[in-house]
Amino acid sequence: MLFERSILTVSVLATVAFAAAGVHAWAGDPAADLGAHVLYALAAALLVVFPHVWTLIYLAMTGRAAAGEVDDRNVSPRVLSRVKRNRRRAWPPLVLASLGALGTVALGWNAQVDTHAWTHGACFAATLAVQLWAVWAEKQSLWDNADLLTDLDARALAALDDAEAAPEAAS
Repeated sequence: MLFERSILTVSVLATVAFAAAGVHAWAGDPAADLGAHVLYALAAALLVVFPHVWTLIYLAMTGRAAAGEVDDRNVSPRVLSRVKRNRRRAWPPLVLASLGALGTVALGWNAQVDTHAWTHGACFAATLAVQLWAVWAEKQSLWDNADLLTDLDARALAALDDAEAAPEAAS
């Protein structure tokens, strides 16, 4: 559960950093402090992408581990549907938030040259909303996956105990 909490903490901090980068632009004169705003925004965008990529990798790898348990230990295939549900719940918002954060940074040039400057702000607002959805979906998926892995670990330990007890009973 430590990994899940760590990733979720980084995602929440990324949301705050992304919002702070936007507030920094609206609160002050962005032209006067453009370098700082670009630095904040780029760091916040990368901070948004980092935990989302790790969550997607984690969900993919736990899916493989669950599939191995289904094959090796005769665990119910319903476990795989639970893993797939977690992936389907998390994948769209995590990818959209990551692409939106990078897109917001890329559209920052529009605001700088006053050509369709509204696109930068609109992308920021949409990305912030999607990021909140992504944090919620990430929490739901990570917590459910942690419960699932705890259950699979308990089953694996029980199977090991049964395998160790079987030779002693035969003696």
